[in-house]
Amino acid sequence: MKWGTIYGAGSAGVEFYDAFHAPGHVPAMKGDVDFYIRCARRFGGPVLELAAGISPGMVKVARGKAALAERDGLSGGIRFLRGDMTRFSLRRKFRFIYLPFRSFQSLHTIAEQRACLACVRRHLAPGGRFVLNIFDPKLEYCVPGRSKVISRYRKAVDRATGNVCRLEVEERHNDALRQILTEKWHFVVRDRRGKLLREDDRWLSIRWTYRWEMAHLLELCGFDAEACYGGFHGEAPAYGREQVWVAKKAR
Repeated sequence: MKWGTIYGAGSAGVEFYDAFHAPGHVPAMKGDVDFYIRCARRFGGPVLELAAGISPGMVKVARGKAALAERDGLSGGIRFLRGDMTRFSLRRKFRFIYLPFRSFQSLHTIAEQRACLACVRRHLAPGGRFVLNIFDPKLEYCVPGRSKVISRYRKAVDRATGNVCRLEVEERHNDALRQILTEKWHFVVRDRRGKLLREDDRWLSIRWTYRWEMAHLLELCGFDAEACYGGFHGEAPAYGREQVWVAKKAR
């Protein structure tokens, strides 16, 4: 594989991340920020977000969350830490820990998943809650081998420059044994007049996890799952949608 990772240095995926992930641009994530804010109000602080990112857009969102939290009587303040979510030690415990936007799926092995959950458990305060989001896999997209027809297309505009980025998923390979999918993402960037600025091929590799597999993994790692929603508005679990887990430490 000759192209780099989607979030690697110089990637158009990084340059246009905020534009592609602005509210409303990812239908499956509709209402996720409000959901996490409601959780913070319910469970209290301090709050730990894993895989937060530090793009300008993310900082803006974080400031908004802090302002809402302060308004609701939670202590304000944001601190970004760079680290590995499979092995971190922050020397404090949190009432609410969450891992949003399917980021758990970037962990490719059971060992990595268990290490991450063990870290979360160690940092969870008594009575605290852990919220995790992954997608619920559709079986037709988990067929072993390579597929050339992945007709997914998206477009985003950088408000600062007016540049337009077109993203098309051109290819997908499924490793059904390891439950890992790898997609080739092709980016085409043009200026506001339509002049081609660059093309960039990148790959995205994530692991899918089935609903009952996730339930057993949480139990194995010392959690009691209180709820699993099919979305961010309290929907019942549903095949092929989202898995939004709410868990606490098992006694």
